[in-house]
Amino acid sequence: MAKTTKTYGELMSELDEVLAKLQEEGVDVDSAITQYERGIQLTRQLTDYLTKSENKLTELKNIAGKG
Repeated sequence: MAKTTKTYGELMSELDEVLAKLQEEGVDVDSAITQYERGIQLTRQLTDYLTKSENKLTELKNIAGKG
């Protein structure tokens, strides 16, 4: 099965949901740990997304500079 890639906005939206769940009153420890782990995963995905975007922009800038 092919892995679907989420957009930056979708990843940010999911991270916002995770943060909201962590801030709820009475969140139990197991749920908090699960949400925290998901938040870390999302943060890594967002960082990778931004790094790839930056690399692509640098590549395009270099191509444009040669033209």
